[in-house]
This record gives sequence, structure tokens and C-alpha cells, in this order.
Amino acid sequence: MIDLDPRRYFSSSQRQRLYANAEGRCQRCLTPLDQGWHADHRIPWADGGRTEVENGQALCGLCNLLKGRDMHYRDAFVPRPFQANLIDRVLERISAGDDRTVVLASPGSGKTLAYQSLATRLIREGMIDYLAVFAPRTALAEQCEVDWMTTDASGNVVAGNCELFDATKRLGQIRHVVNEVPLIPGNRRNCGFVGTYSALVTNEETFTRWATRHQGRFLLVADEAQFCGDDTDGGGTRAGELIKKLHEFALHTLLLTGTPYRADNQKLILADYEPHRDSGKERLVRQAEATYVDGIAEGYLRTFEMKLTDARISKRTMSDPEAGRGDSLMEFNLSDDGSELRAALKDERTWQPLVDLVVKSIRDKQKFSRAYRGLISCMQQTEAKKVVKYLRDTYPDLRVGLAISADAGAAGQALEDFKSKPMDLLVTVRMAFIGYDCPEISVVGVLTNYRDEGHLQQLVGRGLRVWKEGPRARQQSCIIVAPDDPKMQNFLNVLRDEEMQGLRIIQEREEGQERGEPVQEAFSYVESSVATTTRAASNDTDVEADDFLLIEGYKVMADSGEDATKLKKILEFAGVHVQSETVPQPRSEPSPGTPAVARKTERAQIEVLKSKAADAVRSELARRGVTPGKPGYGDAMTRANFALKQACGFSADETNTLQRAEKRLQVALNISKHLA
Repeated sequence: MIDLDPRRYFSSSQRQRLYANAEGRCQRCLTPLDQGWHADHRIPWADGGRTEVENGQALCGLCNLLKGRDMHYRDAFVPRPFQANLIDRVLERISAGDDRTVVLASPGSGKTLAYQSLATRLIREGMIDYLAVFAPRTALAEQCEVDWMTTDASGNVVAGNCELFDATKRLGQIRHVVNEVPLIPGNRRNCGFVGTYSALVTNEETFTRWATRHQGRFLLVADEAQFCGDDTDGGGTRAGELIKKLHEFALHTLLLTGTPYRADNQKLILADYEPHRDSGKERLVRQAEATYVDGIAEGYLRTFEMKLTDARISKRTMSDPEAGRGDSLMEFNLSDDGSELRAALKDERTWQPLVDLVVKSIRDKQKFSRAYRGLISCMQQTEAKKVVKYLRDTYPDLRVGLAISADAGAAGQALEDFKSKPMDLLVTVRMAFIGYDCPEISVVGVLTNYRDEGHLQQLVGRGLRVWKEGPRARQQSCIIVAPDDPKMQNFLNVLRDEEMQGLRIIQEREEGQERGEPVQEAFSYVESSVATTTRAASNDTDVEADDFLLIEGYKVMADSGEDATKLKKILEFAGVHVQSETVPQPRSEPSPGTPAVARKTERAQIEVLKSKAADAVRSELARRGVTPGKPGYGDAMTRANFALKQACGFSADETNTLQRAEKRLQVALNISKHLA
């Protein structure tokens, strides 16, 4: 173990001597030192360098940052352009004295690995000791931990993206914490924690105390920052206020957002905005960005085909009896007027055809790979339950999962099972919107009435991630099934433009290497809404309703799973040879194999070991004839747990590390030695 100098920072008198020795100039680039010059260790303090004038040098801020780049680590990590740009921008901004960086990134861009790589870089350069991350959901926090590093009871790394980085010096374990004290156990360094915004609000004092103690020595990451509010005008959230409070103690804060505004159209915390004449809405000022264009160009996001279903809506308006007029009935198409979209989607005659189309699209995809699956997002939990019932009644062979917040822990398990077990379709409301990474999802059903562009980007983004274990990226696509309302048509145009830009970049690379005052209106309601026709659209092709029906008929006859827009182009080029690799294979059941096993967080591993220890104690008591329900069972359990605590040296509540949990289990397996 390295013997660290107990004094880390140079004193005022030492800084004066270093400045004098350097004659007021940076000892690397010789530029005059400004007021914020750095007193740097020649041999890094973290590597055992002493905090003495003989081991010090005066550097400008930029040279101190660049110093770490001269050290060579054997990393296997090759950052995407977006990730490399994010890291460079943060380093530049820290050097310039900026205390935050705002990043707007589409789903699938790799922002989690980007900030983990950034933390590794800052640790290597001696700028931080810790990483503090906050995310909107427990699933995201757990994913952050296990994706970066999973360890066994001995502390050995068994899996994770950390293995892409030279173990000589890198970011250590990121533990998911709820209300643990301390947040970083055993005074460890070069590691981190990840919590939820809810945990931050619930345990404000714990997190604030930690931030105060480690002021200036940690990177703060607000992941999916659109879930925090800005309290400037009284419309913010408590989590947003606390993130701003922690920001005051951080070396730097990284704001990662998937949308430029919150879901309620309020501004993001710690972010700046500037006028934007085209949209009429202020534009988020961001220092790094990853768009759908980038994803297509870099090959980590898929192309798409959108299947839009129209509906015939009948809206009845009740008359005022005193006016002497009868009720009025107005009929219109959803594609012309989307004002009654919410009511339309509540009518089963509208949503059932959309659900049927999702199922058909999934089965088409599964002709290429049985592992492909779909996602349906509903407006509310009531609608989600109706959709699941319809699916199970209509398609009994379909493997359907439901994840809604009312099911609490069961919902989280459903999300995990959907990723790790053979499944066909997941129905949810909003739980799978943020950070849910399941690249086998290749069909997304939009049964919500939300039409905010950022919201829709997050939703369809669940199906746009390239499946690395699947076909080549250029051969993958996502089917989006949605109502044919005007705002969805606008979103189609946005996706279309961005996809074409991305494809154009690929081609070039290959070739060249407000609301007004409310007005009282007559009472009216949607009497009925019936789905009518469906059309399809991709980046460069439209298939109108009649042609869509014809092509779908051809697909049935040929047992084809190809997208309708692709088949249209094939038919247009009749007589042109079709590559054999594009001919779909018949649907087949998956071959038997070892099912995927989801990696567990440290907390989950501890709970498993504690449960096994409890089972071992109960088994020993049962062997002695003491079973639940018999007289004296409670007293026997109390004595056994006390004996277990005495032998271990700690109780079940104090079993908060894998090492302790493993020790408790081993003692429990031999509890007979400790019982009279």
C-alpha cells in the first residue's frame, strides 16, 4: 500500500517559493502565471509524492490538465466521437474555471460510459477522488453500478466496463446507495456512489454532509437532469434545489439530459438558455451533444419505419336547452385533427388495431431472430392493464410482461426479466422510458397522447439502439407503430430529416473516406373513435394505405418479415437480383441454451447471502425439531440469531458489505457449533 503524505496541499509559504523558483512563469509552457496557477506535485501525491517544495512545480491550469495526458495507460476503451468530445470539453471548461458542463444526448449515445471514463481521467490527473451520480430511477442507479464494475466477496472484479481501462489507475466501484452511512465505506478513494433523486430528497443531510467534507474533490453528475427542476420562479422540485446545493461543493458538475426542457416545459437546473428565432422558444445552451444523426452516422442507432394508423372520430357537442338547438355531431379524421387524441386512444376500436399491428410487427421481426421483442407505452396504468388483458386473451402464446409503478417491486423485476428471459412484449406507462437498455426491442407501440419531441425521442429511443449481437447495424431497423395525428407526423419529419443526415454522413464517409386565456366552451365529448387505415414511412419512402395492404399480403404469402417500405423499393426494382442474405429465414424456436443471468448490485448480492444465512439457521432448528408454529420457536430463533451475531461480531442489520455477508453465511452454515 502506498504511504501517502498526510499533508496533501502546498501551504501559502510553499506556493510563494514555487512561484519564485519559476520566476512567475509556467514551468512547462513558460507563459506568465495568472492568479489561479496550480501548485503541482512532480511525483503525484496519489502515487506517494511528498508535499515538499523539492517535489513541486508551478504550472498554469491548462498545462496541469495536459500533464496527465503524458502518462500512458493501456486502455482498451475507444471513445465514440461524442464521448471524446464530452471529455475534452469538460477538461477545457475546468481549466477555464467553469463549474458545469451541459450535455444533450439522445438515448443510446453512451453517456454513462462517457462520464465514467471522464471520472477515470480526472482521477488519473489527481483532480478528484470521488464520483457522485444521481439518477431518476432505482433501475438506472443499479445499472450504473453493475455495468461499470461487479465484484465478488473478495473484492475481485468479475465483470464490467471498468475492464476497458488499465487497472493501474482507474475509477473504482460505484455503489448504489439509499441511506447508507458512510456513502463511501472504509475511507476508500478513487471510487463513487450512485443514488436516486428520491434518495437525495429523503436523506438530504447525509449527502450534504458528505459533499461538505469532500469539497472540491468530486465530480457531480446529474443524469437525466430533465427530472430536476429549477426553483428560480417557484416551479422547481426539491431534488433540483438539492442538486444545486451539492453543485456548490463539487469540483465540476456534469448535467446530462435527454431533452432541452423538463416534461412540464420548465427550464433545467443550472442550465442557460438563449433566444432561438426559428422555434420561438429559448434554446438550451449545451457544451456537448449527441443526436440521432450522430447515432446513425456512427452505427449505434438504427434506422426506422413508422406505421401510422388513422382513425375516424365522432364528436358530439351538447346544446344549451335555452338556445333551442339540438345536439351536434362532428366527424373528422385523426390525421387531420389530433385535438381529441387522448379520447380516441381510450376507445378500444382505436387502440386494439394498433396493438394488433405491434404484434404482427414483432412476429415479422422474429422471422430474423426469435430474440427480437417489442414495447408498448400506454397513457395510464388503467389502459396498460386493458392492453395486457387483450393481448393475453387474443394471443395466448405471446409472452407478455407488465411494468407499472403501482406494482412497486414487481415492476422492477418485470423490467429485469424482460431483458434477461425469453419474452415477446413489454407493456408499460413510463417506467421503461429512461435509461432502459434492451437492444432486442425492435418494435415500439406509441399508445400515449404525449407529443413533446423530447418525450417521444426518449420513448422510441428504446427501439433505436443497435443490437451488437444481432445482424449488422445497417441491416437492423426499428418499427414504430403510432396514431396518424398531425403532431406525430411532425415528429416523423424530424426523425426522417435526422436519419437522412446520418445516412448522408455515412455515404460521404464511404465515398471520401404558448397558451392563451381559457375560454368557456360548450360541453362535448368523443362519442366514438375507430381505427381506419394504416400507412408506412421511412427516411426516404412512403407507402400509402392501399399499397401497404397489398405489400402486407405479399409478405404473408412469402412468409417475409421485411419492412413494408423496404419491400416497396424491392418491388420497384423488379428484376434486380436480391442478395440471398436479405431473404428472411422461416421463424424458428430458439435453440436450448443457457439463459442470460442478470448481474446483481452489491446490495442485491448481500441480501442473497443474508437470506441464505437465515435459511441455514432455520434448517438447523428444523433438524432439532424446532419449526414455525411450535411452542418456543420464536425464542429459539432469537437465541440462534444472537449466537450468530456473537460468532460473527455483527448483526444482520450491520451486514453491509459482501465480505461481512459471506462471513455471516459461513458461520450460519456451521451454526450448530455455536448453539447449546
